[in-house]
Amino acid sequence: MLLSCLFMGGAFLLMKHRGEVPVPLPLALSKIPRAIGDWEGRPLSMGRKEAAILNADDYALMEYARTGGGGPILFYTAYYEEQTPEKNIHSPKNCLPGAGWAILRSSVIPVLLGRSESRPVRVNLAVIQKGLQKQVVLYWYQERGRIFDNEYWGRLYLIKDAILLHRTDGALVRISMPIEGSVAQTVNTELTFARSMTPVLARFIPGRVRAGASSGKTFVSGRRHGAL
Repeated sequence: MLLSCLFMGGAFLLMKHRGEVPVPLPLALSKIPRAIGDWEGRPLSMGRKEAAILNADDYALMEYARTGGGGPILFYTAYYEEQTPEKNIHSPKNCLPGAGWAILRSSVIPVLLGRSESRPVRVNLAVIQKGLQKQVVLYWYQERGRIFDNEYWGRLYLIKDAILLHRTDGALVRISMPIEGSVAQTVNTELTFARSMTPVLARFIPGRVRAGASSGKTFVSGRRHGAL
């Protein structure tokens, strides 16, 4: 933990002198459609205390129910135009226990989020419990065209992109739902939803090339692929 804090401090100190430019969203997250694939959503609000702790430039919190029944899916994303020591993405590894959820187990899984992707990206899977409630959570970081699972790699990407792109913007994406049947069945349902949501999010969260440039394509990266 101490090493992580020192690393983050050094990273943000370096970025402070590189002239980062805040990157506003092309569309407010409140405009995320209520109809996603076979799901119909309704917006939820966050309490003032939680929103103050989050300290994001924008966020969306939606509950989606599938046509024909099935447990609800909670979709959450928070976006930061630039990240600083006072304002940066909060890891669910800290936020979930802080909200009273015990993390029973966690892992990283490779998944294909986009219909046209030829290689998987890595996302986090956590089984959590509060009282008698058990849920499965999938989450990942989506920053400047990358989708990845590891916040420590995220710090390295942050330094690199601050130097080369003068950008530190990024988002956390989280999907959760109560366990239905088995963990594997629940994950499959969440991934079906995620594959419908991913192309929608591409219109909101800035990629490697910002809105208005010649291309809006993103690329993926992580430990599996090695390169920064």
